[in-house]
Amino acid sequence: MNKRDFRKEYEDVVSRLGGRPSLLLHVCCAPCMSAGIEELAERFRITAYFYDPNITVRSEYLRRLDNVKKLISSLSLDIPVIDGGYDPEEYDGAVGKEKGGIEGGAKCRLCISSRLAKAAEKAAELGAEYVTTTLTASPVKDAGMINEEGERHAAANGVKWLPTDFKKKGGCVRTKELCSRFGIYRQHYCGCTPDRLTIAVTGGIASGKSALTRMLGELGAYTVDADRVTRDLQTPGHKVYDDIVAAFPGCAEAGTLDRKALAREVFADAEKLRRLENIVHPEVKREMRRLADESGSRIVVLEIPLLFESGMESEADIVVTVTAPLEAREKRAGERSGMTAEEFARVASAQWTDEERRKRSDVVVVNDGSRASLEEKAKELYGEWTRLINGA
Repeated sequence: MNKRDFRKEYEDVVSRLGGRPSLLLHVCCAPCMSAGIEELAERFRITAYFYDPNITVRSEYLRRLDNVKKLISSLSLDIPVIDGGYDPEEYDGAVGKEKGGIEGGAKCRLCISSRLAKAAEKAAELGAEYVTTTLTASPVKDAGMINEEGERHAAANGVKWLPTDFKKKGGCVRTKELCSRFGIYRQHYCGCTPDRLTIAVTGGIASGKSALTRMLGELGAYTVDADRVTRDLQTPGHKVYDDIVAAFPGCAEAGTLDRKALAREVFADAEKLRRLENIVHPEVKREMRRLADESGSRIVVLEIPLLFESGMESEADIVVTVTAPLEAREKRAGERSGMTAEEFARVASAQWTDEERRKRSDVVVVNDGSRASLEEKAKELYGEWTRLINGA
């Protein structure tokens, strides 16, 4: 039997369309949707249906839903989004004893089939002429199986199935382009059991992010400190060091970079700060990714003070912000490193505010100064992530 070419079948269907028929599009995430949403919008009147009970963590579910809406808005498309609702018990009921199985196995077929069944039911309820899914954009998903399940459920509900294979004809390239252009979150796992969880811990100066990271490391996470990576890259023999010396010659003497002098210079001049960030951030990002990949750990915690400022939030599955009152942070910075109130104010003003970070974070940890309460929160978070990684 010849293997079906679903991309060609899709093109055959759209070539025969009259007008713009209605389409219920099951959406799994913004990156997969980006592969084909523009051409679909030219040919169909779309309603997006975000139905993904396989996503274990509620914050992850909401993050993906928000990014679906963000992408539609960024592309100026008139597409309503229906939230199918967050209910992991529906996923548990669909996959049953296969829960925790390998990616691509029986678990995946049961999961995908249940989502497409719901999508077909919703399409029939709304009176849509066609139904399809963005799942075929994923390079690790079986387009043949997805289309087979979709056809079966569409037929059972009296709706036409639109065959697709969105990763073909430049779909993967378009995904990268649009996600990069609009800052769309690209998750590293389907939803149920990630191979690895990457956690980014951030917060303002002296907020307690290092203490929380240390505690997570003691519980078993592999930790990477962006400040330490930065310091290592700023030593002789590294490209970052050479580029900084060339850009700020007054901050190096006898083969050593004077980090305090460099900080005083750049925090007093926004343009100089941007120049330094353009030198440092890309290399730090590359090195942290390398360390995480080589660790072999299933839970990696990246401590990144300038997470959002550097554009590194896309490296994380979960973002944790640590907050503390400004007065407490200023006092802590003075006791820890002898920082003056004026120096603290300069650094703090160059960083995002706690309110700005909160809006972009999945978890907010309030550090009230009690080590016991911070340890308790670390244990709670680590336990949650361990259960997630094990599919429990």
